[in-house]
Amino acid sequence: MKPLSQNKVFSKVNVTLISRHGLWLLTSNSELFVSFVDFPQFQNVPPLHLKHVAQLHSDILYWPDLHIEIPVKQVRCFPLTGAKPHPPSRSRRQTKTRSVTV
Repeated sequence: MKPLSQNKVFSKVNVTLISRHGLWLLTSNSELFVSFVDFPQFQNVPPLHLKHVAQLHSDILYWPDLHIEIPVKQVRCFPLTGAKPHPPSRSRRQTKTRSVTV
């Protein structure tokens, strides 16, 4: 399967802000927030590589330095979660045990 980046139909995407929580992207028709929690592959990447992003067609974001392609729809609606889910926390009432004398 050939990567979509081979098609070479790029549109400039501006990175408006990089914070410790994620990065804000300004595309040709919207502003998107890419959370480092939802997209952990970007968390420890140097800002220079994060800023080099393009839009393939209207629905794919592409970071050529990182060889990462992400559908815009995935950023908007279905973010990836790379972190392990937290186990459900128990309330204090559930964790305490009572001794019953008979």
